[in-house]
Amino acid sequence: MKQVAIWVRRAENAISLTALAILVLSVLWGVLTRYVTSRPAVWTTELSGILFTWVVFIGAMTAYREGRHIRVTLLVDILPTALQILLIKASDILVAAFLIYMTYLSVIMMQNGASRPSPVLDIPFSWVYLATVISFGGMSVTSLLRLTGVMPQPEPDQAEDIL
Repeated sequence: MKQVAIWVRRAENAISLTALAILVLSVLWGVLTRYVTSRPAVWTTELSGILFTWVVFIGAMTAYREGRHIRVTLLVDILPTALQILLIKASDILVAAFLIYMTYLSVIMMQNGASRPSPVLDIPFSWVYLATVISFGGMSVTSLLRLTGVMPQPEPDQAEDIL
């Protein structure tokens, strides 16, 4: 299981890093062609938007796995321990249900995007929406693994130690 976690993390990092690097190069090329040449590269705006989608959603999946999303626990912290545990489990179930539903909606959105190409690059939008499927699918798996006790809940101050 630990080897799978290591490979998933490496894949996330590779996808995010590659998308971010190409995004930066695309934006730089767009700026250069807009202000230096007489023929701006119009494709850079579209490519930047697509890559930004990938960076954001894969980053959200990584942040969820590592417990880096914002949590406000003030009200939970003042409850008795038994009620805290019950409330945390209930919220974990709700989050898992929400993520599974979002994965389902993302798959439908990706299927609908297969017949719609992007205006400039002519890339099917299903490639853009694939990032949401991977992201919500990954978060759903993480959530279910945490609910079943296979994967521990990360503590905010220990998030960097988790694979």
